[in-house]
Amino acid sequence: MDDGAVRQIKERLDIVDVIGDYVRLHKTGKNFRGLCPFHQEKTPSFFVSPDRQTFHCFGCGEGGDIFSFVMKIEGLEFKEALDFLAQRAGIPLPTYSMGGKVDKSKPSLYDIMERALSFFRASLKDVAAGRLARQYLVSRQITPDAATLFEIGWAPSSWDSLWSKLQEEKVPFKEALDSGLVLEGRKKPYDRFRGRIMFPIRDVSGRLLAFGGRIIDGDGAKYINSPEGILYSKRQNLYLLYQAKQSIREKNRSILVEGYMDAIRLHLCGYTETVASLGTSLTEDQARLLKRFSNRCFICYDSDTAGIEATVRSMYVLQQNGVDVRVVELPKGKDPDDLLSQEEGKKLFQRSLDKALPLVLFHLTLRRTQLEQEETRRSAADDLLRGIAQLSPIDVAPYLPRISAVLGILPHELQEELDEIRSRNVQGNKEGQDRDSSFPIEKEKSIQKNEEIEPLEAALIYCLWNDSSLRQKIHPHDIFPLVESLPAKEVLAAVFSGHSPERLEEHWRDMGEDMPFSILAMGGAFCESFGEDQDSWEAVSSALERKRNEQKFQALHKKMLKGEATKEELALYWGIAKKLKKR
Repeated sequence: MDDGAVRQIKERLDIVDVIGDYVRLHKTGKNFRGLCPFHQEKTPSFFVSPDRQTFHCFGCGEGGDIFSFVMKIEGLEFKEALDFLAQRAGIPLPTYSMGGKVDKSKPSLYDIMERALSFFRASLKDVAAGRLARQYLVSRQITPDAATLFEIGWAPSSWDSLWSKLQEEKVPFKEALDSGLVLEGRKKPYDRFRGRIMFPIRDVSGRLLAFGGRIIDGDGAKYINSPEGILYSKRQNLYLLYQAKQSIREKNRSILVEGYMDAIRLHLCGYTETVASLGTSLTEDQARLLKRFSNRCFICYDSDTAGIEATVRSMYVLQQNGVDVRVVELPKGKDPDDLLSQEEGKKLFQRSLDKALPLVLFHLTLRRTQLEQEETRRSAADDLLRGIAQLSPIDVAPYLPRISAVLGILPHELQEELDEIRSRNVQGNKEGQDRDSSFPIEKEKSIQKNEEIEPLEAALIYCLWNDSSLRQKIHPHDIFPLVESLPAKEVLAAVFSGHSPERLEEHWRDMGEDMPFSILAMGGAFCESFGEDQDSWEAVSSALERKRNEQKFQALHKKMLKGEATKEELALYWGIAKKLKKR
């Protein structure tokens, strides 16, 4: 990670300005307040501190710095958020080649792609050059406004129209080649895309990475995409996710289709939570992308046999990544674009959406006929069980009686079969994870996320984080008994590990940890409740010590009333009672 870039971004951008683009903020004393964008509320509990450059919501507990906010609100990984904020701050980021050397050509590739898009869009609007393309779009019920909305363009049929334009703009051949826009011919370079309707493919943060082209003039494959390269990896992107992510978050579901036109048609019909996988296979990277915005996904691939089989495979990829999946079955022979383009199409599509089946029932229905035929029964049963065994027992439990009835076995026999398959899967998929042992914060993020943090504990950690002299003066053995929650203990251990706050920040970013930033933001917000002449550390540590003593006192009091307290416990009880009386 580039520490210098992180520091420059924080120096140049004000968190109030960045968050103000998403939340209507009002000044309240030294801070700003607004409605939290991460949960629904009527009374503002979301605070932004310009002094600390942090945010914290007292309603849902979300908090952190400028990077944490952008990652959460935009659904980005840290490196993507770094690019996003660097662009806003006007800070050029060095990018690296496979060998680890600075690749000075890469930052300019995004600009080249935008220039190419401008050329394709201008070509579509050109009276003569774009006539054929416009006629095709009209035939597909794509209006000029829709073409503009989705940035659709036209790659002329000539061999080097784009390359000639790029040459005029002084774009070197190497950069044009790396961007996937041109190919190297025996005599001279020529355009990769010719005679095609062009669809731009942007990543989750809006950067233009690639194009897809649908041929309407000339010979060649019906669709071609930009090649895998420096900018583009098909397995890590989804078409229209940049446009759909906010709707996915608001509607708490995504709709996954196969192609460009399917996704565009659904958006035009009001299903703006739709994205396309650009093929029938779905990767784990794409599944994780979808899960950033919602845990629910409706898969709607073509109704032909290949499409249905691909749907099953994709369902399991999504389900294994924690997404609750439903399969939308369309009328036979129809894809989403076909169905929605016809009269009453939206009503028919909504009906199919409402009847979408969960994974287990869809897979069972798909294999029903094969399970009833002797020659295909064994293979169909194996396929069904291998798939179902990938799911958690909780997800499968409601359907066990129905599955066992279809297979002709008892429910407990089915459970034993699934357990055996799961056992084989676990044994075959064991993976070792190498982590930096010098850092103490390496627990499961799900544990960290689910455990509530006490504001006093967060404030204690914030005071230590902010004051190096305090860290040197205070002994960890005196502090750890005051902290109860596991996440807070882990952050406290990191603070006392001897690493600088800057180094810890870098490590947490690299590990994708956001809980430490939330804890620090919560602690900072809590400390602001003290007056300027009040010692925050003294107030927080004293309050926590008293609270823990009160808890011990109550526990010992119960034991004493039951006659179960030992002599030592009785002495401790009276000692704590004296301490509490003094305060």
